[in-house]
Amino acid sequence: MNTVVSKRIISFGIAIAVLMLLPDTSTGQEITQQLTDFNSHRIDLNTKAMYVLAGWSVTNIAIGTLGYFSSSNSGSRKYFHQMNAAWNIVNLGIAGLALYQYGQAAPASFSFAESLSEAQSIENILMLNIGLNVGYIATGGYLWERGLRKNSDRLTEYGQSLILQGGFLLLFDSTLYLLNSTNNQQLQSIIEKISINGTQLSISIPL
Repeated sequence: MNTVVSKRIISFGIAIAVLMLLPDTSTGQEITQQLTDFNSHRIDLNTKAMYVLAGWSVTNIAIGTLGYFSSSNSGSRKYFHQMNAAWNIVNLGIAGLALYQYGQAAPASFSFAESLSEAQSIENILMLNIGLNVGYIATGGYLWERGLRKNSDRLTEYGQSLILQGGFLLLFDSTLYLLNSTNNQQLQSIIEKISINGTQLSISIPL
């Protein structure tokens, strides 16, 4: 396992070095265009995902707020709506910040090293989020069960809300991880096509 990781790190290091030394040739221009296309798709993919998250958040905030203030103190879904609204204020903030950052990003401005760093970063963040989402669902189940035992509408409905929100985020983050992972494979194809004209040196890097 460590040997595979080491080879991958060495391969990426060689690829970065070669890319930095590539002359302004058709090969270099082709790789530059492929890198721009990769970053363009990466930014577009994650921008669309953040719009989905923002849409979910706004919907939950609107319905949750309306449901909370129109609910009676007992025998209602008051606390379920309260948690949905509060939870998605945070989600909306995250989506808004991400949309701002993606809006400022220029696909052609990323070097290979920066592209690789961004690709690895989003995968790591999504993997962390997936683990957290499972925790949210488990916590929701605990609160729901405890609320039933304690006859507490607050705990029961908070738990139900956490299960709903955690379930959505688990599906959202898992799908986004798979989409980003598929797109990130383009970096490997870029590495494998590295060549230097003039010396006719072709570098094929198995990963």
